[in-house]
Amino acid sequence: MPIIELYSKRQKRIRGETVDVFTYDQFSNSFRTQISMMMDDLLGTERVYREFEKPRQAYDSIVSALRKEYGERSLTSIIWHDAHKELHSFIENEPDVERILDAVELCYMVGDTVARDTWYTRYREDQDEHVDACIIELNERFKEAGLGYEFINSKIIRVDSQLIHAEIVKPAIGFLNLAGFEGARDEFMGAYEHYRHGNHEEALVDALKAFESTMKIILTANSKAYSTSDTASKLVIACSQAGLIASYNEQHLSSLVNVLTSGIPTIRNKNGGHGQGETVRTVEPEIVAYGLHLTASAIVMLASLECKRRA
Repeated sequence: MPIIELYSKRQKRIRGETVDVFTYDQFSNSFRTQISMMMDDLLGTERVYREFEKPRQAYDSIVSALRKEYGERSLTSIIWHDAHKELHSFIENEPDVERILDAVELCYMVGDTVARDTWYTRYREDQDEHVDACIIELNERFKEAGLGYEFINSKIIRVDSQLIHAEIVKPAIGFLNLAGFEGARDEFMGAYEHYRHGNHEEALVDALKAFESTMKIILTANSKAYSTSDTASKLVIACSQAGLIASYNEQHLSSLVNVLTSGIPTIRNKNGGHGQGETVRTVEPEIVAYGLHLTASAIVMLASLECKRRA
């Protein structure tokens, strides 16, 4: 659904009142209402829910899944006996933002499949275009509200910087969607999933796995030898020695290898993957973000070079 550039929005932009710093832990009442409306656009309104089986099954499955995962008989204090009302009431009243994101993610995961069914042509001319537009609108609404989240690859991930996300993270995901990179993609998305939930050490470990998997996939694709037990440092050297990392001169190559080997592996070795000892260790989210962004940058470089070789 298109987002309308209202007069008030244009004036706020002129006055410099638009949000340029992302927030994460609070959803306004107006944004909650927008989510509710967007869910209706995607899966069907209350009238459609009551009259037709497909939308009813979709809403029922979403509510049932959330209840079971939370171990609760109802998502709200009111027993609705109506999945549509229960879900929308949950979105508008639930204080825990992560739970709201759970519901949004699940709705759009289900909608991305169910709402593309030919059944939906009963009241939509082109269901595929409609679903695509709904996903685009969700992500635009997140940006408009200054909320650092995006729905991509059937997951909601945390966004720290619009520029870094657009120029580094999304291209990395795009490369990892290529055939053969499925394992690295799942690890990379898993790192961001851990990051969103505050599991910082796990995020670093999965980032390292994605980085290592990407190099192993590329080495295998080019019939270059390596050991399955090789660490990231050894894999970087293997890629370098095999000529898979472009070098314009020796110094440039050494600097690149140094960034990669002292970046992701060192962050992980110092902050994740080892026992805490007697002192509880806290991994700062800024360090995790740096590690994830550095991983994404390395993946973009490695995968883009591989794509050139395959062309």
